[in-house]
Amino acid sequence: MNPEYTICLLIGILCGGLVMQKLRMPKPKTSISSNIYIVLALGVIIGAKIPILLSYGLASALVIANKSVMGALLGAFIAINLYKYFLHQQGNSYGGIFIIPLAVAIGFGKIGCYLNGCCGGHFIIPIQLAESAFQFMAAGALYWFYCHTKRIDLLFPLYMLGYLIMRFAAEFVRIEPRIWLNLTVYQWSALIFIPIFACILWRRINVGTIANNC
Repeated sequence: MNPEYTICLLIGILCGGLVMQKLRMPKPKTSISSNIYIVLALGVIIGAKIPILLSYGLASALVIANKSVMGALLGAFIAINLYKYFLHQQGNSYGGIFIIPLAVAIGFGKIGCYLNGCCGGHFIIPIQLAESAFQFMAAGALYWFYCHTKRIDLLFPLYMLGYLIMRFAAEFVRIEPRIWLNLTVYQWSALIFIPIFACILWRRINVGTIANNC
């Protein structure tokens, strides 16, 4: 890992924090239990490794060194919803508060991937920079959407739908193992979760905030 990658990660964390402070959106409630952050952290850590493990196998050194943004997002989503289900806290929702700052942070992180020479592919435009551009545009589009609708409950499923569709397409040029039917772990994950987030979005639009989803 080169220093440019680390610098981009730190810039991403800093800018994400600044965006969280400056946006005219509801801020996280101080009453949020610390258990929520612990569960999210565990979901991110475990989820970030699972796609690497499924792609390269347990014996690969990449399982230790690499991490997956897509896996981290899905891991956090699964972890927080399991937590809310088992503790009967379906009335709480957190994703929309954090997703815009997170997209900004990921955008800088992908620039770090480009400078580090990882997560690349076969494309005239470096796929890492294309993914970075998507993250910054998604952050701007989601904030514009919120300002015009005040529907913070729709931000997380909207982001995840767009992100998963983008990743499914990007995988055709990324250098990743094809595990089945010439598709990668990430593409299969996208095919599984796109209908889930589409359902969440549809229900929230037509019924109101669905409390048992992040």
